[in-house]
Amino acid sequence: MFRKTVERLLSIGVDSSDSPALKIKKSTLLIVPLIIAPLAVIWGSSYIYFEHYISAFIPLTYSLVSIFNLLHLHKTKNIFLLQKMQMLLVLFLPFILMWSLGGFALGSFVFIWAFYAPIASLMDEDSNSLYWFYSFFFLVALSILLDSSFIQEHTGCLPFWAIELFYFLNITAGLSGVYFLIQHFISEKNKNADSLLKKEHQKLLEKTQELNILNEKLHDLAVHDSLTGLANRYLLRKTLIKMLALAKRQEKLVGLFFLDLDGFKNINDKYGHAAGDAVLKAVGERLKPLLREEDFIARIGGDEFAIAITNITDKEFVNHISQRMISEISQDYENIKSEDSISVSIGISFFPDDGIDIDTLINNADEAMYKVKQSGKNNFKVY
Repeated sequence: MFRKTVERLLSIGVDSSDSPALKIKKSTLLIVPLIIAPLAVIWGSSYIYFEHYISAFIPLTYSLVSIFNLLHLHKTKNIFLLQKMQMLLVLFLPFILMWSLGGFALGSFVFIWAFYAPIASLMDEDSNSLYWFYSFFFLVALSILLDSSFIQEHTGCLPFWAIELFYFLNITAGLSGVYFLIQHFISEKNKNADSLLKKEHQKLLEKTQELNILNEKLHDLAVHDSLTGLANRYLLRKTLIKMLALAKRQEKLVGLFFLDLDGFKNINDKYGHAAGDAVLKAVGERLKPLLREEDFIARIGGDEFAIAITNITDKEFVNHISQRMISEISQDYENIKSEDSISVSIGISFFPDDGIDIDTLINNADEAMYKVKQSGKNNFKVY
């Protein structure tokens, strides 16, 4: 019950949208008026009883102003007025009260309270903390200089029990500032640690993304021809595995085409390897538009290409596409004379008619292509 009451009191003016740091700041500023304001009434009454009327006026004034501050905070949720008024009150009133009791020599038991203002200012990012410390030390120096005058004007002394009680109240106020200051710095440290952790996590994510991109590039280089950008022999075999498995389930044909360029060696010898590379790139670009999205093209050697065509229902389609390949490749090339133009020899094998495994299909398509070479080139042949 007591704990819930304390929590309710410390949540005066706290809004659900407040940040953790702002909640700590509000709790820090609330703790002193909540403790001191009620006791200050008793405190001021005690001074009246001991006929210290000027001294009594100071804690009673603090109580009235604090009650007004708390009501204003509860209504507006704005900490500004409470913050500024409490900082001013807890800095100046303890010194005024101490002077009224005889300065350091006889009134130092109310001095501890004044520590709260410079301590609390350290938690306020909008406040110039050093100014509060300068003011605090200025008042200390002024008290030392005027201490003898305060002692001479002092007319009486409080009982020991009253002094002990006031010490306790002031220590409570001073230590509450120290406690919340430590709590604030721990919170800031955790916040900084969380921020640093987030930055490190972000860096790790960026590094991971870079590694993923690098891995993708390396994988791309591993399965593609660096010159033409077409798939290489390794990726051809992996793709054929999937094509054959699908064709087997669907009971359809897969056609494997082996293409070897006729006269390409002459291009390299007469025009140079740069011209030969340009021709290879052009051949790849001319072949791709002839294929469907589900078909596959690869460069598997110097001037050798392979094409896998799936979902074949009519072998006549293979004859048609073969003629188009021969026609496209036989066209003229930039910077190559017409008399030096190239042609192509194509060997074809079918799954499952000419083989049910990849190696058999490759060997049979390769054999069919060499028979075209031997019989005059620039043609196609089915195994």
